[in-house]
Amino acid sequence: MAVHLAPTIEPIGVIHSCFKEKFGIPRQPNLADKAPGMLKFFPEFARPEAVRGLEQFSHIWIIFVFHRAVKKDGKWSAMVRPPRLGGNKKVGVFASRSPFRPNPIGMSCVRLEDIEATAKGPVLHLTGVDLLDQTPVLDIKPYLPYSDRLDTARDGFAPAPDNKTCQVNFSSTAATQIREREKTIPNLLPIITQVLENDPRPAYSNAQFSSRKGDTGADGLDKERVYGIRLFDFDLKWQAAGNKIRVLCLDPASD
Repeated sequence: MAVHLAPTIEPIGVIHSCFKEKFGIPRQPNLADKAPGMLKFFPEFARPEAVRGLEQFSHIWIIFVFHRAVKKDGKWSAMVRPPRLGGNKKVGVFASRSPFRPNPIGMSCVRLEDIEATAKGPVLHLTGVDLLDQTPVLDIKPYLPYSDRLDTARDGFAPAPDNKTCQVNFSSTAATQIREREKTIPNLLPIITQVLENDPRPAYSNAQFSSRKGDTGADGLDKERVYGIRLFDFDLKWQAAGNKIRVLCLDPASD
């Protein structure tokens, strides 16, 4: 017999992050541990007493909604293709962290850097986020190392990588642009590096590249394809081949 929940669940706030589109977001929290975000509460929940004592914790769990992970037909699939399996093998949706779920709810453990008191209520400053800008937040809870960390837990088909996937370098144009923008965006160089080191391309990209006969340079980069990721207020342009990524430039964000 189905159990129906009372319609009392509502977002308590929204995430403001550097990730303006789904492509490029780290697939797990803290893979880009410099990636910043803010949690701003909606007026009803923006009460200083509601976060009293939270400053004593270094990390928090964020329970959120995958608000952009809705299929056109509104249906969910029992089987999904995790990126860690190359995008070709299927596992059960409940054995994955896929955003396409019966209830599109996610959870991330992120670092709590600061709680800012503002005229509109407390604002939580975070790092290590893997959340799309404007993500609705359902709840937050403190991370407790003694119970939340389980050293004997098995990681199934998704073991921690031994090291970063890609080698990232920068054109002189990109390096100059980053130095200038770091005057207003702290840690921009490591943020970009961490996002790209984890290879945001679809899992089948390397196989596709190896079978192509397009124009490549001495560095092996595909000269025909330029990727773009919307970060902060700019479009990050880069090229890739195998495990090598070269950042070309930071273009003003287009509408």
